[in-house]
Amino acid sequence: MTENNETQNSNRPTRRLIQEKAFYKFDANGNKHRETETIEISRGWDQVGKENGTPYISWANTTIPVLPDADGKIVLRTFEINYEE
Repeated sequence: MTENNETQNSNRPTRRLIQEKAFYKFDANGNKHRETETIEISRGWDQVGKENGTPYISWANTTIPVLPDADGKIVLRTFEINYEE
């Protein structure tokens, strides 16, 4: 069994990058309805630059491609991950 200690917690990502993606669904009568979905693109860690001390977010190498939605828009948002329940 693994223990949940500070070294493991410090390796957890602190940010997530999501895309709000719009798409259209068609009902049985052929009417289209606009719906939105939130897709997680990547997770990241708060970092501080070694040379100049500027804070930045280092994103994970595994990401989902960012493509425009049905409206031709790309809406990206970043949120802080809170591990406390």
